[in-house]
Amino acid sequence: MRVTRYAHRLPVSTPTLYPATTTNVYVVQDQGQALLIDAGYENPQAAKSIIQYIETLGVRQVIAIALTHHHPDHCPGAKALAECFQCPILCHPLEVQPIEEKIAPWKIGSTLQEGDTMPVGRIAVRVLHTPGHTRGHLNFWLEDEKLLLSGDNIVGEGTTWIGPPDGNLTDYLSTLRRLRDLQPTMIAPGHGDMIDNPGEKIEFFIARRLQREQQILRLLQQNPSTVAELVEAIYRQQVHPSVMWVAERTVLGHLEKLLEEKKIRQEGDRYRIV
Repeated sequence: MRVTRYAHRLPVSTPTLYPATTTNVYVVQDQGQALLIDAGYENPQAAKSIIQYIETLGVRQVIAIALTHHHPDHCPGAKALAECFQCPILCHPLEVQPIEEKIAPWKIGSTLQEGDTMPVGRIAVRVLHTPGHTRGHLNFWLEDEKLLLSGDNIVGEGTTWIGPPDGNLTDYLSTLRRLRDLQPTMIAPGHGDMIDNPGEKIEFFIARRLQREQQILRLLQQNPSTVAELVEAIYRQQVHPSVMWVAERTVLGHLEKLLEEKKIRQEGDRYRIV
C-alpha cells in the first residue's frame, strides 16, 4: 500500500517476535526506478506478492535491496527478490557475514556507510548507520518527505529488544536521540503500522529504557540479584512465554550498560549496587 508519495509499505507474514506477526518490506519508487528496503523471511508466497505489487507500479528497474540488519525476519527473503529483479543486495559492513549466512549462495553486492546516498528517480535515499539493535543496523532517510525508515529501532507496536550478543543499549539510546533530532514527520517501522507521531514515539522509547534501568537499580538496591531473579521480578506474567528469552537479553543489555558506567558490579552470577 502507498504510504507517502514515494514509499509503499508491504507487510508480509513472517516468523517474528510477538506481538508482531509481519515484517514490513518497503518500496521507494519514482520515475520507473525502485529501491527495496528489507525483504522479510524466506517465504515463496510473500516473495510472489511483493513481485506482483512492484509490477503493478510499472517499475522498470529495481536498483537494489537494502537491508536494515541481519535478523532472520528481515533478510532471507532477499534471495528470491534479487533473483527476480537481478539487483544487488546491500547492507552495512558489520552485517555482511551474518546476512550472507542467511542468503547463501547470494553474496552482498556492496556495502553501505553512514552518509551514502542512493538515487531513485528524482529523489535520494540517505543512509544512516544507527547501531543499537545490532552493530551494523541501518536506517534510511527521505529528505523530500522527512520520512524515516527505521528498521527495528522503532516499531509500531511494543518496543524493541536490545541486548547481547550484538545489541548495545548505550548505542541504542544515542541512536534514538539522533533520530529524534532529525525531526521526521513520519516513521516507517520494521513492524507495524506507520507512525504519524514520531517525536512522541521516540521520546516514549527513550523513557521506557530509562525507566527499566531505574527499575533494575531499585531491585539491586534491595538485594544483589542474578539475571534470572531480575527477569522474574520485572517480567513475571507480563510477557508471552515465547519471548522470555528476549526479556533475559534485555536485562543483560541493561546490566552491561550499568557495568560500563560503574553503577553496579558483578560478583559471580550476582549483580549489586556499587
